[in-house]
Amino acid sequence: MDRLSKYILKEFLSIFFSLFLIMSIIISLIFIISISNVTTGLKITFLDLLRMYLLTLPQIIFISIAISFFIASTSLYAKLSDSEELIALFALGFKPLKILKPILIIGIIITLINLFLLFVSIPYSEVALKNFKNQKKATAQFSFQSNQVSQKFGDWVIFANKKTNNYSQIFLFNPTEEKLIISKNANLNSKNNILTFSLFKGKIYDFNSSYIIQFKKMQINKKNPQVKISLFDLKNYFKYNKKIFANKLPIAILPISLFFFIPLISFYHPRLSRKKPILTSTILVVIYIAISLLNKNLAVSVLISLTFLIIGGGLFKWKNRL
Repeated sequence: MDRLSKYILKEFLSIFFSLFLIMSIIISLIFIISISNVTTGLKITFLDLLRMYLLTLPQIIFISIAISFFIASTSLYAKLSDSEELIALFALGFKPLKILKPILIIGIIITLINLFLLFVSIPYSEVALKNFKNQKKATAQFSFQSNQVSQKFGDWVIFANKKTNNYSQIFLFNPTEEKLIISKNANLNSKNNILTFSLFKGKIYDFNSSYIIQFKKMQINKKNPQVKISLFDLKNYFKYNKKIFANKLPIAILPISLFFFIPLISFYHPRLSRKKPILTSTILVVIYIAISLLNKNLAVSVLISLTFLIIGGGLFKWKNRL
């Protein structure tokens, strides 16, 4: 690696990591607020919140790394422009592509990382997050209050006294089947995505058949809905995740799609031009991501990325002919 490339990479990485840290914190706060809104009314512990945050981490990295790359790149070359170092490099005979080459290599690496996150990490983490939320919602539905009437337990209307994690004096009535269950005590457990409501020492009254059944222990089980995906089942895998891929594919390849806009924004003569590279690059990224998130078609996602790449490449080529 020549001295120029080492210098550019050194300057770039210092800016990139600072931006990446800031972007990660901002996006993390957005995701935490989103998680809090979704879980309103559910009993969520700190460990549950931490687990849900970790499941959103691939998306946080995915978005942060793409945005940070583009803004850091434009900031780096704008800094070199303001200090007139770019002018010196051009005077020494360096071509724009030679100066951009180290950043292009980083952009390709980041794109490959994002493609892995998009097609592997994000789908699995989103499914795990969805299953975890379903489990918490199912548990919340079963966590009825004590000494209150008209509470539902599946098809049953329930009345119970609660003592810590156990229940006493349980009354379950099914108006459709006209059955009544009375139990002295019960408890609720969750294991392997199955909720088990265990009733002890009780009776079942069937008003249709006029019979009574006594029991020492009876269990009512409910399996939580679970979503399962497999990368090895490509057809169903892409079918289930097509919306995710369509929304996020342009973001994954943002470092390549917007690459030629980097010199357009940040290559300038400080005495002849007064640009605002950070503001311009931020506005461009916001427009690009907004268009990407509005789209729901994978083919259109590819078209969006190609359109920005062609426009940027065309303008770059035109500018270098002047």
